[in-house]
Amino acid sequence: MRELSAHFRPYRWAISTAEAARIGRIRPEDVLRFDANTAPGPSGAARRATLTTALAQVHTYPHGGYPELVATIASYAHVDPENVVLGAGADDLILLIARTFAGPGDRVAIVNEPTYPLFRLAAWLAGAEVGDDQPSVTFCCRPHNPTGAIGEIPGARPLVVDEAYYEYYGQSAALLDEVVVIRTLSKAFALAGARVGYALAGRETARELNARQAPAPVSTLSAALALAVLAEPPDVQPVVEERERLAERLRELGLDPLPSAANFLYVPLERAPDVAELLLTRGMVVRDYPDAIRVTVLDKVSNERLVEAIARILERRR
Repeated sequence: MRELSAHFRPYRWAISTAEAARIGRIRPEDVLRFDANTAPGPSGAARRATLTTALAQVHTYPHGGYPELVATIASYAHVDPENVVLGAGADDLILLIARTFAGPGDRVAIVNEPTYPLFRLAAWLAGAEVGDDQPSVTFCCRPHNPTGAIGEIPGARPLVVDEAYYEYYGQSAALLDEVVVIRTLSKAFALAGARVGYALAGRETARELNARQAPAPVSTLSAALALAVLAEPPDVQPVVEERERLAERLRELGLDPLPSAANFLYVPLERAPDVAELLLTRGMVVRDYPDAIRVTVLDKVSNERLVEAIARILERRR
């Protein structure tokens, strides 16, 4: 086996829902996941109807690939089908792009760290190192994860822009010269478990990426679900409005969440890991950083439970 970078550490999943339930002494279905940045999905009936049809063909391969799905994505993204690359979620595409542009002896630059950890892992798995010295490719996240901020599009080229939260912001770097954009159906489209993502790139770059991609990177079931949700793109305005309401409620506690263009809030907080641990004992999972917690915007009732729990924790500190 080719040795990996001495800095390499495998991706570490957040605590499981079952374990969070055990810690909080509640049922798994009562655990509130404020850490995943996913959204409520379509109705169970809609999903069952879609899967029932797809299951009838699950015994066979998707002969010829997924031209209908590619065309539908192209229409949604206002590009040509030749600009689209399918992947098993954005993660698959990050790995594909890293190994396409970089290899042993190369460097991969990452803008505004800390950010999505898979950028680093993808560089190391490709045999490259992370650094700003003449990088082979540069990765950035816009809106930024974990802060939700919108920064300028870096001038580095080639550039990969992770637009996982594009639907909440609405502006894209798609088809800028030497830029590859990555999006996912895991967030606003609520298909995290289906693992469907796509990249948008110039025709030559997309052709090269597709040539290096697996023959059928997504399952026929996932493709069917993707077509169903793309037929009726989500209305994210209620989430945006609830995000602003939640931010105001947190300000009432004396906190100062950063302005966000995504479906989460980055909340600076002293001893943030301790707060996250206390929330976990109440069945609430947040993403913690040394000086902040990141909170996914859920429904109003769930968000109020979080605000009340944080209020009690802060009160005990005084």
